[in-house]
Amino acid sequence: MDTTIIDSSIFLECTGNHFFIEGLYPHGLGEVLVGQFGLDIGRFSINIHIYVEPAKKVPKWGVWGKDYNVLVLEFLGDGLTDIKIDNWSGFGKAQLRCRKDGNKYGLYQKGVDWNFEVLFGMLSFQRSSTYIDGDINDC
Repeated sequence: MDTTIIDSSIFLECTGNHFFIEGLYPHGLGEVLVGQFGLDIGRFSINIHIYVEPAKKVPKWGVWGKDYNVLVLEFLGDGLTDIKIDNWSGFGKAQLRCRKDGNKYGLYQKGVDWNFEVLFGMLSFQRSSTYIDGDINDC
């Protein structure tokens, strides 16, 4: 299996409608938090919290470091075939990695005492939101 840190090239492969995200993060997402993961039959939803300032300004979000310091990207995934989650309550920020296995993609993230892996067909970007995490002066 080929494994690569999720950057614009591999992330675009596993995300169907990627142009908006590519414009925001042309050099990758940095350390992220998988903040929500939901299951349905054969599909899933996943929210990725990003703590890096986007390369492009989006006026409706306001100003990075003043109005928000976290961007949440919400996705729906299809073709779900495998999930592994260890110590969900211990999750934190880490690199989200992507791998390709035949016609499937895998996302995985690992910390000292936690692990997240999902194998699927394709991700579809749904929406984004922003929020302030902690003291905005820490940005």
